[in-house]
Amino acid sequence: MTLILMIAVAALVVSVDPFFHYHGPLKGISYILNNERYQNNGIMRNCEYDALVTGTSMSENFNTSLVDELFGVNSVKATYAGGYYKEIGDAERQALSYNPDLSVVIRSIDLFFALTDKDYRNPGAADPVFLNDDDPFNDDSYIYNADVLFDYVNAEISRTVRGVPADTFDSYMRFAEERPLGPAYALQMVLENTGGEIPDAPGLEKYTDQSGLTSDEKEMLLENIRANLTANIAENPDVEFYYFYPPYSIGDWYYNYVVEGKFPAYIETMEIITEELLKYDNVRLFCFFDETDMVTDLGNYSDMQHYSGEISDRILRWMAAGEHELKADSYMEYFDGIEAFYSEYDYNRMFDGLR
Repeated sequence: MTLILMIAVAALVVSVDPFFHYHGPLKGISYILNNERYQNNGIMRNCEYDALVTGTSMSENFNTSLVDELFGVNSVKATYAGGYYKEIGDAERQALSYNPDLSVVIRSIDLFFALTDKDYRNPGAADPVFLNDDDPFNDDSYIYNADVLFDYVNAEISRTVRGVPADTFDSYMRFAEERPLGPAYALQMVLENTGGEIPDAPGLEKYTDQSGLTSDEKEMLLENIRANLTANIAENPDVEFYYFYPPYSIGDWYYNYVVEGKFPAYIETMEIITEELLKYDNVRLFCFFDETDMVTDLGNYSDMQHYSGEISDRILRWMAAGEHELKADSYMEYFDGIEAFYSEYDYNRMFDGLR
């Protein structure tokens, strides 16, 4: 009886396969999409697509339906909130190996994670090896998993019976509608450090102790870029890579770079990444920090980094139209302009909406 029960459970999990480990989504099943690090590998391995949306939470609010419309593709989303370059680079590599039809990759390039060892992964993020490898002998962790059976398989069967539509890649990991926007939220971390008082936030001139990258940091940055960005690009010359620097808010510029004395290093990091990426003809690289009205309007942000769903849509439209694209012969001039604006900005203006 125990053997019969185990076979029945295995057959049920493998048949429905909520994490797409064995096959793609079955027509008529109301699949739940809400667990990126457990579902992404199966999505990339077994779904039908020719375009991949990946990156960190800065890519989670992209609607794949808009990607399909703008780029003329059939896309899936496989993002990794808090994912360092290593994790996302590996995922990108897996998708390229699984799917010979993959022709477009859209990926955020987060500056937070640039200055880390090339093999560093987020220690707080799940790493379900049993779903990401090809070893059938460790699949028991998936097949005989109470959460998989009850929270996914049974729930999906119940949803199907009730006529609930399957989740889509538009809604997969999207949080834009769940988070309020505005200065009180965008500057929450700043205000927490001041006991809720609005601080004096002068421009860069007060913070004279500003430093660029050290030689060790440059070496580490280049190793990270070459292992987790340009290696995939070089090995897949027929794939077009749309990479972008997420437009973090003016609060992020102030709190993480001006105050911390890392403003020159921030600019230099973008310049080095850009130089390395633009060595390849199959890279389209975009930066939106010149949209200064958008970046300085904290009504667009739910915290210092995360922007609204509307901004996510704008980013896709800009990339599809080739706007804000960095070019090899002009990117240094672009960053000179960025450096001038954000170094001369009156950061006290951030708090106007709170006064």
